[in-house]
Amino acid sequence: MKKCLLKWMLVIAVVLPLVSTSSLSDAYAASNDPVKFGFIGALSTPFGLSNSTALKIAVEEINEEGGILGRPVELIIEDSKREVPLALAAYKKLVMQDKCLVVFTEGTEGTSACSQLGARLYPQYPHLQFAIWVAHYPLFDVVEKQYDKYKFMFRAFSNSSDSYHPDLHFVDFFKDVIGTKKLALLIEDAGWSEVWRKGVPGKFPTEKENFEQKGVDVVYHKVTDIKEKMFLPILEEISKSGADTIYWITAYTDTITLTKQWAQSPAKDIDLVFQAGACSYAAFWQMTGGLSLGVASCWPEIAIPFTEHSMPFLKKMKERKAGMMASVYGCYDSPWLLKVAVEKVGNTKNVDEIIQTLETVENQRGFYKLKFDKRHEQVKGFPYQPVPIGQFQQEGEYVLVFPEELVEITNPGREYVRVKELRKQAAGE
Repeated sequence: MKKCLLKWMLVIAVVLPLVSTSSLSDAYAASNDPVKFGFIGALSTPFGLSNSTALKIAVEEINEEGGILGRPVELIIEDSKREVPLALAAYKKLVMQDKCLVVFTEGTEGTSACSQLGARLYPQYPHLQFAIWVAHYPLFDVVEKQYDKYKFMFRAFSNSSDSYHPDLHFVDFFKDVIGTKKLALLIEDAGWSEVWRKGVPGKFPTEKENFEQKGVDVVYHKVTDIKEKMFLPILEEISKSGADTIYWITAYTDTITLTKQWAQSPAKDIDLVFQAGACSYAAFWQMTGGLSLGVASCWPEIAIPFTEHSMPFLKKMKERKAGMMASVYGCYDSPWLLKVAVEKVGNTKNVDEIIQTLETVENQRGFYKLKFDKRHEQVKGFPYQPVPIGQFQQEGEYVLVFPEELVEITNPGREYVRVKELRKQAAGE
């Protein structure tokens, strides 16, 4: 992480010229001008499309309801193409030239680099950075350790510490809902999964230790390459391990190929739970040719009616051919929370006061209640940020199976079914 930051500090030194010493009053638009939001994302990717679409819808609806302080909101979108130098150039433009109040950023490296640039810009160009699609927990250590420098950063997304949080009951899903006794735990080797692989000294154990401390026997453990395509040897090893459940922490792993091989391997009757990836989409059933029967995944593309605004928003996303991903929740809801904070402050100029207000207010628009904690992370545990889990059951129906509070409002009476039983049902037994 330190090497990564040093690397991008050098890039920033090239990208960022000396900032003009013009007065702060020149940096802000007149009171009847638009309040500007910026978004930097990889627009050609599914998450870039989904995130930008969710933000567009939020801005459209905010404007329909009078804007912020009676001013319209303007969304300026920049394509980073997943290249950090392009993200930095876009961030500089959005903050210095466009005078955006907030910039939404995607991805760990891009967000990290932009936060370094943002810290240098903030004294003369006060603004906010909302991180989305960024799960790497240590990224926000800077808010705790160097608050005055990085107080402008907020994360409107879940992070890799969620499975440790007592109010999310994540391990309880395996123990009490599935009935897991012996677990095969696999973690893809990527920056975002570092906490699960290595733990955080003084804060979190490794994910293996986390499960074992809570009474689940981890009988198979492996770190896997995100480029892996031949999963059969691993699945054969798992089938011999005695595991009754597989938990594969994924995001970039090819879950389509993995699932197809699992369904035709000796491990096919061992329950399979993914963290994220293509498996979260409702279309995953078609992608796998129906071989995903029994597969469960976090943050499933399932319409959960949190509020009266949930279903209309999801309909708009579908009409615009944008998928429902984990980051979409924050993309849609965080602009509304920002609106609440700004209108409580009464202006967009006092960003320090807006930050202090964001640390205390909460709001619920389309989904769960959104509130930030002292690390500027989302407060967790229903009615705040949950970790919804869905399972593919008969004929590809994607059923919400966790947590119970959301099951009751989404598909009451439905529950998780072990894959072996689902296969018997499919065979007419």
